[in-house]
Amino acid sequence: MAIFSMRMQVIKRSAGRSSVAAAAYRAGEKLVDERQGITHDYSNRTGVEHTEILIPENSPAWVRDIDRQGLWCAVESGEKRKDSQTARELRLTLPREIPADQRIALVRDYVIRNFVSKGMIADIAIHNKVASDGLEQPHAHVMLTMRPAVEPGGFGQKVRHDWVPDPTGRTQPDGRPVMVESNAHSWNSADYYERCREDWENTANAALARAGSMERIDRRSLLERGLARMPEPALRLAYHLKDLRGALKERFGQFQMAKHYQAVEARAKAAFARLEQAPTRAGDTVRNFQRFHDWIDRQLDRLSSPREGPDRDRPLSPDISMER
Repeated sequence: MAIFSMRMQVIKRSAGRSSVAAAAYRAGEKLVDERQGITHDYSNRTGVEHTEILIPENSPAWVRDIDRQGLWCAVESGEKRKDSQTARELRLTLPREIPADQRIALVRDYVIRNFVSKGMIADIAIHNKVASDGLEQPHAHVMLTMRPAVEPGGFGQKVRHDWVPDPTGRTQPDGRPVMVESNAHSWNSADYYERCREDWENTANAALARAGSMERIDRRSLLERGLARMPEPALRLAYHLKDLRGALKERFGQFQMAKHYQAVEARAKAAFARLEQAPTRAGDTVRNFQRFHDWIDRQLDRLSSPREGPDRDRPLSPDISMER
């Protein structure tokens, strides 16, 4: 069954993350973070089917033939604040029903229309691995620059927006003005992101139709679609923990990996057992499963970037609480 899954996140230094480390992990390459003097080597990683960098038309000369190492080191060196946001990442699930030989062109066309045409540089990595049902799980990671490239060798101002009173004079029931975005072309705009979601739905469905598949994806929630059935979260505990187990083994070695992995697995199983014993509302269930999925993603990202200081070899906290 084809499903809609599109997630956007921002890579922040305040969370201890590096765009160089993220790019190396997603592309399965060895990259050196020149700002920190750290080498991130994921050249042995499997499941990476395709990578490429897309540059906007009319980009300055210094960026036209840039490679992954040069791009993200330039991004990191251009950000001076310790809490800088260095990149935005989009994760797209590709319907299995779309033939493998059509996926690269599909992702490339979508990314150019929605992001590169606006001035962002896009670093694409298409992955495919075995899902929990034994079938393939194709998906794309797209890392996007937060600033447009400019001469003479650097990046310009971020494309932002402010919240201003609605020019039409709309007000809230209590009399307060309705606030709207001042810049409809802002790269951080919620309306812009929703338009990107809609375009991916239309793009993927057109590809499914061309492939002769009757499957379709829908970005709307079950409630918005008028469906009364319970959501079915895309979660397989063993599948998610398998990725974490591999990252822990690479980072800490066999003994520490086994010790910490067992603690994480026990906490996760206990948390989901509580959900089964005390069912919650549909929306709460989905949020709880999403919290677990996001927790796994955060740990993988943190493990992909070596930590500094006396706790650099201490495993991450295994606490997984979904009761809040």
